[in-house]
Amino acid sequence: MEPIKVFIIDDDFFVRQATTSLLTKDERTEVVGQAASVTEALEKARSVKVAPDVFLLDMDLKPVGESGLDAIQPLKAMYPEARILIFSVSRDENLILAAMQAGADGYVWKNDAAEGLGSAIERVYRGNFVVTETVARLIFGKVSNYLGGRNAEILPEGKKYLDLTRRVEQVMRMFCIDGMSATEIAEALHISENTVRSHIKAGYEVVGATSRREAFQKLIARADE
Repeated sequence: MEPIKVFIIDDDFFVRQATTSLLTKDERTEVVGQAASVTEALEKARSVKVAPDVFLLDMDLKPVGESGLDAIQPLKAMYPEARILIFSVSRDENLILAAMQAGADGYVWKNDAAEGLGSAIERVYRGNFVVTETVARLIFGKVSNYLGGRNAEILPEGKKYLDLTRRVEQVMRMFCIDGMSATEIAEALHISENTVRSHIKAGYEVVGATSRREAFQKLIARADE
């Protein structure tokens, strides 16, 4: 089976890179593009070499006031066969229902998803409507009008994905920008040195670096975006 082609839309550089890294390791998925805003997403989606199967879309995007909601219908018009899976921190019930009404094919709360993200993408691609437990508790019983006869699947909670990426970013900033040692970081965050070193290794992979100096340069460049 050909991997599912995924296009990521998220204004957070670190989340985009971490998600790309996660999905690249999953043989079921292939990342074919990414964008930080609705405008950039629509521009890149028009020129992408391989048609995306699934758009992984955040809700709160920069510039301030821009919403992932604004991208759903244009993307559906551009790629009628593509699925749109919302991947967001928002637990606003009205926003979730608005996304469903606009044509989203699932809503995954970022902090519920880790290993389950590849499964969510696969299930949405196969035509099911997917939500994680946190979202299900908020809106189930109110979305039947938007399912169109599809099965609704609730993904079990996994590792706290957003918390994990935030901690990796925190450790990388302390290590690369503040110049702290693994021992100092472990003491400051009340975690083990082994955990710190694991986060540093993951951080190198996420930003595409092999040394502290290279990671520092990439993090500084990211701050200037």
